[in-house]
Amino acid sequence: MKPFISYQNNFFNNIFALFLCFALSWGKVYSQDLKYDLPENNGMSSSRLSNIDSVFSNYINNKKLPGAVILVLRNGKITYHKSFGMSDLEKRVPMTNDKIFRIASQTKALVSVGVMMLQEDGKLLLSDSLSTYLPEFEKSTVAEPVSKLHNKNDESLYKIVQAKRAITIRDLLTHTAGIGYGYGLAAELWENEDLQGWYFAHKEEAIQESVKKNGQSSDGKASRRGLCLWLQYRYPWCSN
Repeated sequence: MKPFISYQNNFFNNIFALFLCFALSWGKVYSQDLKYDLPENNGMSSSRLSNIDSVFSNYINNKKLPGAVILVLRNGKITYHKSFGMSDLEKRVPMTNDKIFRIASQTKALVSVGVMMLQEDGKLLLSDSLSTYLPEFEKSTVAEPVSKLHNKNDESLYKIVQAKRAITIRDLLTHTAGIGYGYGLAAELWENEDLQGWYFAHKEEAIQESVKKNGQSSDGKASRRGLCLWLQYRYPWCSN
């Protein structure tokens, strides 16, 4: 199945934000079996919830979305749960309520909450080095633009240097670790390792193995791709 990309970002971000609010409120019910109950018994309106049907049916019919599953919870009860469209357009497989979705960048919120829970429990510190948990990142390297030093706009001119300090958990949470999509400086090195872009679900390897490759080359030596591909003047800690 080919990955589907929707451009209705604002609408679906709002839908996901609503879903996330429900998801994060599951603490008191996560160990229970979720059961359906009438919306009116939980301070909601069946007629208002039915508007979801027309909205998502229109998105399916207008080919803006191949399929969707909508789940609404209130007071630990399911008040709305329906599926729309197809889970596989090519094979014409209908969507069902039990489908599992890849949510791409929306995992950031869930992972961040998990990290803060571990911090609260004393299992880790935000100041911990990433290499504490992934040793491959112990000796991170940086692609430093040589062209900037000579006032030239040529991304093919760069040098690989040792990072000024280790990447921390806090850097990951604040998007200042310098790990990008593998374009720009040293792009050919990322391409050689098959690490460009953001979509890795098609690979016949565990996600953890792809992550490890960002910190270590296949020969076991410190990576030569350069982890801090954003210009070093933006994140000055990246280089000496």
